[in-house]
Amino acid sequence: MAKAFSTTMNINEILNNQFLLVFVSGIFTALAASFLGAFIVVKKMALVGDVLSHVALPGIGLALLFNVDPIYGAVIFLLFAAFGTWFIEKKTKLSADAIIGTFFTATLALGVLLVPDQELFESMFGNIFIIKPYDAIAVIIASIIIFALTLAIARRLTLSIAAPDLAKSIGAKPDIFYLAFLLLFAMSIALGIKLIGSVLMGALTILPAISARNLSWSLKSFLGLSVILGVLITGLGILLANALNFPPGPTIIIFGVVFFIISLLFKKA
Repeated sequence: MAKAFSTTMNINEILNNQFLLVFVSGIFTALAASFLGAFIVVKKMALVGDVLSHVALPGIGLALLFNVDPIYGAVIFLLFAAFGTWFIEKKTKLSADAIIGTFFTATLALGVLLVPDQELFESMFGNIFIIKPYDAIAVIIASIIIFALTLAIARRLTLSIAAPDLAKSIGAKPDIFYLAFLLLFAMSIALGIKLIGSVLMGALTILPAISARNLSWSLKSFLGLSVILGVLITGLGILLANALNFPPGPTIIIFGVVFFIISLLFKKA
């Protein structure tokens, strides 16, 4: 009985420790985002990944108008943009960056009109230090699911990116895996909105991956280093932001840029 009571108390202490909630949820968000970011870089969709993160803004604005948690609005708009990009690219053969660029201009303008000034700033640049216990738990669980699903399709997704014709010949259905990838990426961006905001979330997926590519010697090392650097960049960014009372989003991204510059010094030929 005493042991069970002690365990309950420890869980309550963890849930009431705001910094610990912030740190752990940030780490798990980076885990999912940086793993997906490696595939974004391999597919040469870095610009698409950055721009897609802005699509969440009008969803956030509509959710605020109806007094709903903004994350739900962000998820709906991001999933719609991901599916829309896949569908239009498949039907028209337009490039993904051209399609998502259209989504970007329309949704950014709509988002600025719909989101109030204070909420707009937090939506664009994040404010993870106001995260609640149930937010952190949801982020951690969702991050694990996204990471696991990405890992499950990683082999076929890699084949679909590197050799789509070969993937089709063995029945791998590259179009379906590409859609799954876009949807997972959209979900990872939604998770990161409270961490660093919709404007900077795309950078969190890209910076660890491009740094890892400079240092990696194989695909497996590239994927592993991308995740390690994503977690390291995010953890250090949150620690510094907490210590100096800086906004967490920009601080994390600055660390990402620093790591990228360092990786250039050790870039493999």
